[in-house]
Amino acid sequence: MYSDNPKVLAEWYEKNLGLQYEYTEQYKAYYVSFPYREIDDKSDRYTIFSILYNKNRPFVDGKVFTVNLRVTDLDSTVAKLQGGKVEVRGPEVHDEGKFAWINDPEGNYIELWEDVSN
Repeated sequence: MYSDNPKVLAEWYEKNLGLQYEYTEQYKAYYVSFPYREIDDKSDRYTIFSILYNKNRPFVDGKVFTVNLRVTDLDSTVAKLQGGKVEVRGPEVHDEGKFAWINDPEGNYIELWEDVSN
């Protein structure tokens, strides 16, 4: 994700969604690592969610993606967001789970999802 002010945006994600960012001077980016294990070969891997300074951004017209974050308790997440004055759409319950939607301060669209199949 690209931002005009990565530090402020990373702080917003930490405050409102609990993401604990690290900073890399080499890439001037804030990032969170999400570790996982490959099913086939059992190797440890990770996915990165990063926020980089906007000047490095490839040209794309408008916001063209959704960040989908899985949460363990959507109701408490929604209550926390609303308590922090974040506008929340939903929640809604569907066959695939419970969903709510927000935008971060730069207009990036975020879908929050709780798996309710368990």
